Amino acid sequence: MYDPNTLEHKTSRNRLFFILCTSIMLSTGLYVSFRLFLFSYLPIFIKILGTIFIILLSQCMFGMRYIVSFTPHMSYTALKFCGYCSAYFMTLVSLLFLHDIFYALACFYYQTIFSYIFYPSFIISFLFFTLIITIFGAWSALKIPYIYRRKLIVKNLPTELKGMKIIHLSDLHIGSTFDEKWLAKLVDKINAEDADLIVVSGDLVDATPNKIEKDVEPLRQLKSRLGVHICLGNHEYFCGAIPWIEKWKSWGFFVYINENKKFFHNNFPFYIAGSADFEGYKFPGLLTPDLDKTLKDLNENDFIILLQHQPKMAKINAKLGINIQLSGHTHGGQYFFLFPIVHILNRGFRNGFYQVDNMSLYVSPGSGLWGYVPLRFGTRSEVIVHTLDNA
Repeated sequence: MYDPNTLEHKTSRNRLFFILCTSIMLSTGLYVSFRLFLFSYLPIFIKILGTIFIILLSQCMFGMRYIVSFTPHMSYTALKFCGYCSAYFMTLVSLLFLHDIFYALACFYYQTIFSYIFYPSFIISFLFFTLIITIFGAWSALKIPYIYRRKLIVKNLPTELKGMKIIHLSDLHIGSTFDEKWLAKLVDKINAEDADLIVVSGDLVDATPNKIEKDVEPLRQLKSRLGVHICLGNHEYFCGAIPWIEKWKSWGFFVYINENKKFFHNNFPFYIAGSADFEGYKFPGLLTPDLDKTLKDLNENDFIILLQHQPKMAKINAKLGINIQLSGHTHGGQYFFLFPIVHILNRGFRNGFYQVDNMSLYVSPGSGLWGYVPLRFGTRSEVIVHTLDNA
């Protein structure tokens, strides 16, 4: 069993995250306003309006938080509008940061201040260029995910399991931008693959059942020979894990809360195990992860597929005789500026395939994304079709 004292999950709850996020975004907004408008050759009233505009953009996450938390029936139009505004702001900050680094280096090298940054033409062009880049990043994030077919190489793979097809979904985040129509199209593409097994490695939803029940209905149409298998992600804890578990089980899905189940492929037995998410450490007594319980009655000769939302414990899991671990959570970094941070926070497991001792780990970049910032640069949303093969 994992020791919660060794994990980075001793921070306070979701509320603190949003307070910190709002504060950071506000500070960043003030910097952008200062940098673009304070010393520019624009009229004073344009400077004031521009500053207000940037500050409002920086707080769009708070707007989405309010819509999701306090409105009885969510407006996807409002959610998407706030999401696009957040995406524009993040892109603006990133491009301005990159520009300012090179600008400072050029000024230092040439020992002069280049005045073009004060001209209205530069500011307008910069804001328009940011809009174009944002549109591309948002399109990459919100389109129906690409179906990515790959061989999942597994050491000591039993002959009977070779060729088994597993569809791997993760981080759909239904309820933050993505709705029923989007999900229905995705389900059609998945069913066309005729898989042996469908797994969802967490963060399937991002709102309570009473708010998005209609939007998740297309999931009921998912079909595979051995069913649909789900483990919890951290976001399930934020929006009512217990009601969702009950609903998914009523649909005939397998939901794993520190447990394992036996299945057969070509008459060969294998086990699917799934643990609660590490977010459970913040809610003592409520779906706390317990790997001892997850692997109860299994031994080193059993073939085990572990569903665990966060990949950070892969090195420990590999030593326990697990053959395959399927995870998500990272979104592949989602935005290339965040790659180093995501890499560190997840102990080196950011995206894709990793051979961890004798265990094969695949970290999905996500089939959707957290819609509060609908941007992808350097990654793409994917539905992964794993076909098991030996090394």
